[in-house]
Amino acid sequence: MDRRLVITADDLGVDPDTNATIVELLREKLVSATTLIPVASAAEDAVRRLSAAGLTQPRLHVTFSSARGLPAWRPLAPDVATLTDDRGMFALDPAHAERRATAADVTRELLAQLDWMRRLGMQPAGLDSHSGTLYGLYGRSMAGQAVDFCAAHGLDFRMPRRLSRTLGLAVRGLRRAHRGAVQRADALRVRLPEVLVSSWLPGSMVLSYGQLRTEVLAQLRRLPAGTSELITHPSPPSAAGWLPQAEARKRLWELRLLRDETFHRALRRAGIEIVPAW
Repeated sequence: MDRRLVITADDLGVDPDTNATIVELLREKLVSATTLIPVASAAEDAVRRLSAAGLTQPRLHVTFSSARGLPAWRPLAPDVATLTDDRGMFALDPAHAERRATAADVTRELLAQLDWMRRLGMQPAGLDSHSGTLYGLYGRSMAGQAVDFCAAHGLDFRMPRRLSRTLGLAVRGLRRAHRGAVQRADALRVRLPEVLVSSWLPGSMVLSYGQLRTEVLAQLRRLPAGTSELITHPSPPSAAGWLPQAEARKRLWELRLLRDETFHRALRRAGIEIVPAW
């Protein structure tokens, strides 16, 4: 089986400049997928730009938390108090919703965000979790519920079949929850990527563009057979207005990576085929 790679630009909707950057990357075929945050302040702007470009298949970037540096985001479903803070807004800490949310509130908000996209003419084929809230990174996995939701609505799910050893050891109970969710996805025929690749280090630990490119390429050279996914967060220089300096710099370097012919040449030499999201 060949090695295939979906290259995804995450976080469409956070601001108009990021939207313009990601849509341009899609048009230039430098990324093969994107994810949209329906609750973000520039989500409608993103939809307009995608529609104008004839692009209607961003995946649903399910979001239960707000973004630091931006006004707080509000859920789309009414009466989902276990997902929000005292103001009725998503908290900055993704762990807030993961640890408190009821299954009913999670399902209501999942459906509200999916319905919002479909009402505006988008046709998402899959979903994933902004800040990892659904995956159990903070101690309580909702991945099984997400798999059931995907099966009910004909969606794929961005959860890796292969969990990194480091992550499995770092979060108690995560490996067992992950294994159960993968088995459930197989039983319900919900498609999953083999592995997820990204520049995982926080921005403060990424000290140069060369370091970032080397880190990502090292992971890509070890890709297994099947379809895997590279997650990027490309942002223009204007993102420095709301992101911490180190994180803004890292995202600008991720944009540089996607435009780097040396990077794309390395993928071709490794025999990795770039494919669209399912």
